[in-house]
Amino acid sequence: MSFFHDPKPNTPIALTDVTKLLPKRRGKKVHHSTIYRWVTKGVRGRVLESHKIGNVRFTTISALNRFFEPTAGREHDERRTAIKRVLYGDK
Repeated sequence: MSFFHDPKPNTPIALTDVTKLLPKRRGKKVHHSTIYRWVTKGVRGRVLESHKIGNVRFTTISALNRFFEPTAGREHDERRTAIKRVLYGDK
């Protein structure tokens, strides 16, 4: 499932320009530091692929599609929730 459609999916996109592609949340654009955090630390075990050319970090549409693709890790989240319920009770 592709979230972003582009005739050239492997064209480099600067991380600061990725914010223009993402939908707004609560009327605000996603901050460029959020994109940088996705590249360096990741989110829930997923890291946005990127490459550094010169002194600018780039990603691609195909890398964004892979990053936002749903994973089979939902089962792991359900197990984690079940363990928390057993240990700490229903809250």
